[in-house]
Amino acid sequence: MTMNKKIREVGIWALGGLALSALAASCASTDMTSTWTDSTARGASLSKVAVVCLTKDPGLRRMAEDTTATNLTSAQAVPSYQIVGDADLKDRETVKRKLKAAGMNAVLVMRMTGITKEVSPMYGPYGSFDGYYDYAAAGIYAPDYLQTDTIVHMISNLYDLDQNKLIWSGVSQTFDPASAKSYMNDVSKAVAKSLQKDRLVL
Repeated sequence: MTMNKKIREVGIWALGGLALSALAASCASTDMTSTWTDSTARGASLSKVAVVCLTKDPGLRRMAEDTTATNLTSAQAVPSYQIVGDADLKDRETVKRKLKAAGMNAVLVMRMTGITKEVSPMYGPYGSFDGYYDYAAAGIYAPDYLQTDTIVHMISNLYDLDQNKLIWSGVSQTFDPASAKSYMNDVSKAVAKSLQKDRLVL
């Protein structure tokens, strides 16, 4: 089985306990590539936020929700598994009812949307013919002159439960995550920073 096929089959969540150093040697970094905020919701200061991470693996779901709730330090953030237990996350009405009964006024829904590969040439010398020619030729004939980055994409949506309304959405991409845990930590920090900037959580 090829590495690409294996990644497509198991996804990032199945990498929770596996190092990804074989995929890339560079340090992981997360960027919010785009965000949207309902202008009427700025300053809403939602104080009780449930974190729902949609994944089939219950252990990885708990890890992701715990990590995100911990990083949302400006609000009373609670992992959804602590509220809804083992209820089927596909049962929206049951999940919604339990979140409201627990006093949650907002819910952050996170889901991984895909993993992509990006291959780029390593930078080399351009100042002389000799230097550039050797570099360019090596880039064609030697695979070592190409760098492959693993990019994990995630969408995070924050909803006002009382109004059943989307008030914030963010798309993030993480380059070369070392593990699912470090990936979620980076993503949740980036999400929390954006939410706090718009004063959507206390």
